[in-house]
Amino acid sequence: MPDLNPHPKHWPGDGRALLAFSGGPDSLCLLHCLRKTLNHRRLICVHVDHRLDPDSGKRAQQARAMAEAAGIECVVLPGQHHAGPGPEASARQARYRALEEFMDTGDILLTAHHADDQAETVLLRLLRGASPAGLSGIPRLRRFAGGWLARPLLDWTREDIERHLDHLDLDPLHDPANDDPAFDRNIIRHQVLPEICRHWPGARRALRRTGRLCAGATETLAVLTREDLDTRQQPDLSLSLEDTGNWPAFRIGEMIRQWCHDEGLDSPPGRRVERFVDQLRDAAGDRQPQLSWSAGHIRSWRKRLWLSRLPDPPETWSCRWTQGQRLQLPGKLGSLRIDGATDPPLPLEVRSGRAGERLKVDGSSHHRKVGQLLAEAGVPPWERPHWPRIWLEDQLAGVGERWLSTPLREALDQARARLIWETASV
Repeated sequence: MPDLNPHPKHWPGDGRALLAFSGGPDSLCLLHCLRKTLNHRRLICVHVDHRLDPDSGKRAQQARAMAEAAGIECVVLPGQHHAGPGPEASARQARYRALEEFMDTGDILLTAHHADDQAETVLLRLLRGASPAGLSGIPRLRRFAGGWLARPLLDWTREDIERHLDHLDLDPLHDPANDDPAFDRNIIRHQVLPEICRHWPGARRALRRTGRLCAGATETLAVLTREDLDTRQQPDLSLSLEDTGNWPAFRIGEMIRQWCHDEGLDSPPGRRVERFVDQLRDAAGDRQPQLSWSAGHIRSWRKRLWLSRLPDPPETWSCRWTQGQRLQLPGKLGSLRIDGATDPPLPLEVRSGRAGERLKVDGSSHHRKVGQLLAEAGVPPWERPHWPRIWLEDQLAGVGERWLSTPLREALDQARARLIWETASV
């Protein structure tokens, strides 16, 4: 039989080893392999009871009994299902969510994905139009939930697993969900891939090789994308698109996806990224294409991109500020703070921006349009209405902390205080 890869002696971290244990052939095989090789970490089987059929509770108890018969503790967790793209994806998300919540820092989670699962994954993602990263298939080892996620059986075929169980005279459990034709993977496993293999006997091996090649290409592309990002990120957290006119669209899309990942956001859907990049290339000078998805939005302006994960504030708003050192602003606008005093020196009202506003800035002999001040300062158009306008009685007295009128400046100086606008991060 093939060796476990990664082998337990090479596992990172120093916490518990948690085996995702359904009691089926794959996880039962991995359990008994680990019994022989794992001697330096505590092994716990974790069974997630999805409760999607009447016998799921019975299978959970059987799985616990199988693990305990092997001398291994087994914990049963409930699967909490939420609305999702489909029953298959919902069950997978519920399973990993339960496992993630059970993990501690430094733990390693083990799943029993094998070589045939890898071939099925590559084919399924190919049919869904995946990128090279998606076609890389199932990784052997990656970070997960403050610890690690490993798949030690990726070199084992389904036949290897069945032979090993026969040798040990073990009877695994059977989950009827593995036969349900409503699940895409079952159609691939029981219908599509067997038919392909009748015509191309080496198809599974070829699909796994495609996964390895795509993984290598993805690693190389990640290095190039990192270089692109490092040279194009700006001090104001925007991303420059200067001199990218001859770049392949895919290269720009990869830079956008990596940028989102670096900022802790889920990547936008691939097709939306493709459309957005096309819009960037076709947009006239005054156009501002925007990419929005569940985790955030990206806007373009002056050959730069701006990323935000926070919702926009309401279009119009106003706040009275007569006492207190800090005034919390709506949405992602942060707060205004008086440094050096406990209250504003004068009763103030803070509002959203409106068209046609003018401000006579301290030291200036005439009024200026607020929109012009913001444009000259390089503030993107969509942010300009949200810069807080500070009103003193019926006169505009300030915009953010940057432009203040003479009366407001003198009142702050007399109180030996200054106004600070603390903005929220993206």
